[in-house]
Amino acid sequence: MAHARTQHPNAPLTPEGRRRMVACVLEDGWTIEATAERFQVDAKTVRKWRDRYLAEGDAGLFDRSSRPHRSPNATPKHVCDRVVKLRRKRRWGAERIAQRVGIAGSTVQRILHAEGLGRLDRGDRATAAPVRRYQRERPGELIHVDVKKIAGIPEGGGWRVRGRGYTGEGSPTRQVGYRYIHTALDDRTRLVYSEIHHDEQATTAAAFWARAAAWFAEHGIACERVLTDNGSCYRSGLWHRACAATGTVVKKTRPRRPQTNGKVERFHRILLEEWAYIRPWRSDSQRQVGYQRFLHFYNHHRPHGALRWSTPTDTLATFKDNLPLAHS
Repeated sequence: MAHARTQHPNAPLTPEGRRRMVACVLEDGWTIEATAERFQVDAKTVRKWRDRYLAEGDAGLFDRSSRPHRSPNATPKHVCDRVVKLRRKRRWGAERIAQRVGIAGSTVQRILHAEGLGRLDRGDRATAAPVRRYQRERPGELIHVDVKKIAGIPEGGGWRVRGRGYTGEGSPTRQVGYRYIHTALDDRTRLVYSEIHHDEQATTAAAFWARAAAWFAEHGIACERVLTDNGSCYRSGLWHRACAATGTVVKKTRPRRPQTNGKVERFHRILLEEWAYIRPWRSDSQRQVGYQRFLHFYNHHRPHGALRWSTPTDTLATFKDNLPLAHS
């Protein structure tokens, strides 16, 4: 796809510059050669724009499309549509699509690039459609909230510590339930407040939000809006009253669209990779201590590509209206 060149309004070969050039010939009586020398162009150029102006008026001074009137070798639309459909539905690579459709791999790449589907890793996981990313302008403008469920750990450790075949006291097979990680993440700075609880009930979620909003307020962030999914705890009256008490507007994602809350979803993936499964834990209490250390590392020391490799606390410090986060 060709990109239009950016020129300033008074450049010699913009429509306005061409209008002045033609006026020198038709209104001021300049010769073609003198006008060409004045505007530092070839005489043929002066004649071209003069003739177009005489034939079409001001409209003739604008560039014409370079696209040919006929393209007999262009890829048919139904083939392009099939390529796009296979990419989005099957998530196939270009060469595999080319083999199925019966066209060259380079043609498939060109079609996918034109549709914004050139890189699978940059598209929506479910549809391969281009991801529309956004980032709020100031801290607190939008807080992402979600819950992540992980398995509890029996005292002495689970199967990762004792092995899958262990059946003695404190057996990993004993039901220890689940733990629920409640997380609030600021969209602009990626600053995170998080707690681990034994449930995801409305009372727990509402109390968590009160503490999260207070924590953000201590660091100069006023929570304007909060975005959640459509879980039962977030549809409850308790949740709405808790948000109203902090002056926060409640927003919901569309059903079956977790990508809308993708920043907190991404954080939960990070915590699984860099905390939950990074080592075998021998108890929930040990893992809880490790989680507090992980949160400190995430907020203070872990660089983020989306923040131009800055940390959440360093990003927060760039906003003069916010207090710097105390670093212990």
